[in-house]
Amino acid sequence: MLDQVSIAIIAGGKSRRFGAPKTEALLARKTLLEHAVDIARRVSEDVILIGRMEERPEGVSAVHPDLVSGCGPVCGIYTALHYCSKPWLAVMPVDMPLLDASVYRFLYPLVRQGHPVVARSHKGLEPLVSLWPADTKDVFEQAIQNGAYRLYEILRNQNATIVDVHTHMPGYKEEWFININYKNDLELAMQRLHPPQTSIYKTQ
Repeated sequence: MLDQVSIAIIAGGKSRRFGAPKTEALLARKTLLEHAVDIARRVSEDVILIGRMEERPEGVSAVHPDLVSGCGPVCGIYTALHYCSKPWLAVMPVDMPLLDASVYRFLYPLVRQGHPVVARSHKGLEPLVSLWPADTKDVFEQAIQNGAYRLYEILRNQNATIVDVHTHMPGYKEEWFININYKNDLELAMQRLHPPQTSIYKTQ
């Protein structure tokens, strides 16, 4: 557990490419939301869910809809920073069910006062696998007022520390960064969870 960190699951997207609410999609008998909460609980006891939910899921400290709509993940992180009770906020997407909590524990020692830290995987920069100083709420508020909704730009302007986890983190696995954007991505994730067994017997 990271005592100085709250963690926010960003689940406010409209899931247009997926065609149904991602939070309810099943992977190995658990919803993507349940997978996300399990990961988040291994990072912090203070789990904030950003999205619209009729009930607060088990393991979640609080649920908040976006304070501002129409600006994607920037709105979600801004909302989470507004309610963050710790000096640092970790953010994670709801659609990365194989992500390992150890990624955040690897990133945390690299935080610098006033600057976010963000993972870079084998696929590239992962803006939603990052940690933010709680006092950057005003930065996000200003970006929203200016219509600057690109998270990459905010990271650059805040001189973020970029960590190449795919080359520096021991035990790194590519499957951690599988995004569930389309329904067939669930099949890929399932294959990584349960790889097919190779028979030891030769066929005749």
